Amino acid sequence: MFHSFSHLTCFLALLLLENHLVFVAAGPTLPQPSLVSIPLVRPTYAANAIGLGEYIHGSIIQQQNINRGIKRFASMTGRIPPSDYELLWIIHERISLLPAALQRTYQVEKIAKVLAEYHIPWLYQPTLGPKSRRVTTPSSFPVKRGAIRTAAALAYKPSLHNIGLDIESTDIGYMGTVQMGTPPRNFRLLIDSGSADLWVGAKSCRSDDGGGCGNHTFLGPHSSSSFNQSKEDWAIGYVSGSVWGYLVQDDVSIAGLTLKGHTFGVALNESSDFTSDKIPFDGLLGLGKSGISQQRVSTLLQSLRQANLIAAPIASYKLPRLADGRSNAGELTLGAMDPKHYYPRSLVKVKNVNKFGFWGVAVDAVKVGKEDMHWSNRTVVMDTGTTLIIAPKNDVDAIHGTIPGARYGDGGWMVPCNMTTIISLTIGGQAFTIDPRDVAFYPVQLNSKECVSGIGIGGVGPFYLSNEWLVGDVFLKNVYFSTNEDTDAVLIAKPRF
Repeated sequence: MFHSFSHLTCFLALLLLENHLVFVAAGPTLPQPSLVSIPLVRPTYAANAIGLGEYIHGSIIQQQNINRGIKRFASMTGRIPPSDYELLWIIHERISLLPAALQRTYQVEKIAKVLAEYHIPWLYQPTLGPKSRRVTTPSSFPVKRGAIRTAAALAYKPSLHNIGLDIESTDIGYMGTVQMGTPPRNFRLLIDSGSADLWVGAKSCRSDDGGGCGNHTFLGPHSSSSFNQSKEDWAIGYVSGSVWGYLVQDDVSIAGLTLKGHTFGVALNESSDFTSDKIPFDGLLGLGKSGISQQRVSTLLQSLRQANLIAAPIASYKLPRLADGRSNAGELTLGAMDPKHYYPRSLVKVKNVNKFGFWGVAVDAVKVGKEDMHWSNRTVVMDTGTTLIIAPKNDVDAIHGTIPGARYGDGGWMVPCNMTTIISLTIGGQAFTIDPRDVAFYPVQLNSKECVSGIGIGGVGPFYLSNEWLVGDVFLKNVYFSTNEDTDAVLIAKPRF
């Protein structure tokens, strides 16, 4: 981390010489460092500890992650996400392909009954690509203020969820610690590049099931002398849950930088997706573009910039890989890119091609091993809240057809767990490789030598007629990834491990 302007200026000058990139150095009047970082950690509880309380077959884990990715991708490209009914149907299809004993374990007959009870003909479409219904919504769906008073009203969820198995992945992503209130207390926040709002639970928070909001840290007038609640309400429906509450002003500190009286949200009502004691975070910090904020206030990133605490509204991500044995090696940097995390000569700066307030780039080429796929017209949306790479069927099939030992079975692609084939995406003229361990995503069965692939088939609307991919952690763990709202640019470099 840099602690002086002179060091940062020297580094930026070096980048200008080596990469011909245009950066504007912050002025010397900054009262604080123009680059700050906090550790990023990933919860270590595994998918086999969720749902049925036992090891879940890899094909189901793969589909749960695809389902979550499809919903996020839909909202990031201006389409209505598929319904829970549609996603459960796909899970049912995957279970139906497993041996009979496993079908009974995963209650396939109960799922079929639930599907029959909630069968709605116009909605039903048993394919991986739900109906195209183009809208203009961000990944967090706006709700008219004052229109609701319970999070449950944001999304109708009948007994489709009462099947003992999650329809979507519960892989929640990465967390960082921020201090709030007076005296300051630590809050563990989910870091999300796909939304732009900051919120934590209120002291009086209630779950939509009538209970409390779990064993979490809460904020209110009794715990913070600088807490000031307004009468302005807000509500957000995320892909995996919903919240509503009131805007407040209170002190917020991140990596030693303090915003006095920052405006953000406290949640009075949270859906059960956020209230379980198993959920390890206390709220959410969105680092997306300000245009997708549903609270309609200055984002934390923009407020830090406006207070001259950081040089620019830049968020940079070094995502940890648990397989490396360094579970706490991740880091979020605000205000700039941290040079200790990447190789300067590999840095590329590319235009953001996403028109819905998220982050997307054009891909120049895709290689699988030594095989050039001759694809020069693909675009990818980059999202830290997505685990897998999700792409159209033809692309996914072609990629796996080039990986030795890969096969299609149980409704998805599988690869050897010890695969060595390296896949690369060329962006801005620079090839970025994917560690084969990330493609060999999850063992098909416990101690299996075969893994489900981290590259899954999925689509929304006219997805199969386009060349769009959703790129999550399977790729992003292999790069140093940065976004700049001022320049509407994405910066990517090869990481230093």
